[in-house]
Amino acid sequence: MRKNTFTFLAAGLLLAWGCGDTAEPTAEGSAIADALEQENGGLTMEDEAPAFGEPEAFDEVATYEAVEDETADDPEVASMRDRPDAVQVNLIVEWGQIPGNPENETPRNWSGVFHVNRGAMIVRRVIKFEERTDRLLPRPDRQHVPFTSVTLPHHDGMILTIIDPEPQSDEPLIFSYVSPLPRDDEPPRLDPATDGADQVPTQPQTIVRVPVRDLLDGRVELLIDDAGNRMVAAAMARPIDLCERGFLAGRWHKVEEGRGRFIGRVMHDEGEPAGHIRGIYGRRENGEQVFFGKFINLEGEFKGIFRGQYGDGHFGGRWLHRSGEHGVLGGVYREGIPGPETGGHFVGRWAETSCNLDL
Repeated sequence: MRKNTFTFLAAGLLLAWGCGDTAEPTAEGSAIADALEQENGGLTMEDEAPAFGEPEAFDEVATYEAVEDETADDPEVASMRDRPDAVQVNLIVEWGQIPGNPENETPRNWSGVFHVNRGAMIVRRVIKFEERTDRLLPRPDRQHVPFTSVTLPHHDGMILTIIDPEPQSDEPLIFSYVSPLPRDDEPPRLDPATDGADQVPTQPQTIVRVPVRDLLDGRVELLIDDAGNRMVAAAMARPIDLCERGFLAGRWHKVEEGRGRFIGRVMHDEGEPAGHIRGIYGRRENGEQVFFGKFINLEGEFKGIFRGQYGDGHFGGRWLHRSGEHGVLGGVYREGIPGPETGGHFVGRWAETSCNLDL
């Protein structure tokens, strides 16, 4: 498989508020507090330099690598996709320390296999895979994606496309994760001499099964262990009408209690980069918990303002353009440890109004 590398850092949002701010506000925090009271957080609808003129700021966190999966060109998969009643679901799955935790000293070996009970899966991108421990393995068929992955302070992941040729079936479409790798698959193993796999504790067998329909409602936590490792997933079905839609994912920077800034990338539903976003979040004087982010495409052209409210681990809002309301966005988030290297993490979705998606 050939890979093309790009990196992204995506917007993050606040998990919860304390009963009151006790620390002295910083100059940056005060500036954010003032901006939160303005229309659209003080953000303009003008074009910007690509990546807001700070491309290095978007290269600090996760690496997303495009994958050319031969399954996408399989004639039988193409036949499945062309069926008039077929459904395509794009899925993002992440596992490890979410948000990142530099104090975690216990690695976890996630090596295993993803599986669907019918149709096919296509690997679109891998997230933060490291050559030493993480790789896609030869696929035994269209419904299995075996891989190796070890995480310590951060996380790995994939973006997958599921083709369901029989969405009206009485049997639900099930997405599964099994680890360790099933013995009868006999894929290549981590090599202790080169990968340090002998230093990674063996995990007890883990089997996770979830109806794909449940993943369409937003991020679902598939599992969590005693070390705080998690596996989370979210999905969106491709609508019949042509419209713009995709994912948001990443972390945020807490400036002080109750307010902060975020910076990140926006992706189309198959993982292709759509542009960049940066903005602010915080609590207004009237108590509203709001966020505002400016969305530009890869050339720096203005694409819109993402604005909305958040609380209790969920966020939702509107996509505004110069001509008015353009779409919606929504998702879930978790607060991380304050600091430049360990921000919180979230998974979200965005779509034009014409997509008719309830986010």
